[in-house]
Amino acid sequence: MPVVVVSDSSPIRALHHLGLLSLCRNLYGSVVVPEAVCRELRYSTARCPELDIAGLPGFEVRTPRSNPTALGVPSDLDAGESEAIALAIELSADLILIDERKGTEAARRLGLTTIGVLGVLLEAKRRSMIDRVLPCFDRLVADLRFFASPALRRRLAELANE
Repeated sequence: MPVVVVSDSSPIRALHHLGLLSLCRNLYGSVVVPEAVCRELRYSTARCPELDIAGLPGFEVRTPRSNPTALGVPSDLDAGESEAIALAIELSADLILIDERKGTEAARRLGLTTIGVLGVLLEAKRRSMIDRVLPCFDRLVADLRFFASPALRRRLAELANE
């Protein structure tokens, strides 16, 4: 039975920055992204070039049928997070890719299983799709200002056996 995976924008941006966006397709087959996430990815910043996810293999763009707040999604999340959580609820997703703390906590409170980009990288290493996780982590920290504490890096090194 296929796995249903929905993603917010930050894991996609991070994997794209690392040149590892194909991990989404390789790990999950297909990833569903809401229209709000597509819009966020099309907006470029100094650190993140624009990305048109709609035409890429392994990604399917869908719009949630319901208003996210009607499904219990907190109103203080950004549009991409809100729609990703709403879509994950509507599709009974097996997994939602999301990194931001508030969004992750909201998704978990609503019964969703979450994974962030670091979890994706660990799973990719476990399946021998990448050799090392820590260089990826270090690039995210240096290039994208990814949140990092020394304790998080140590824990990641431990989990990755690096």
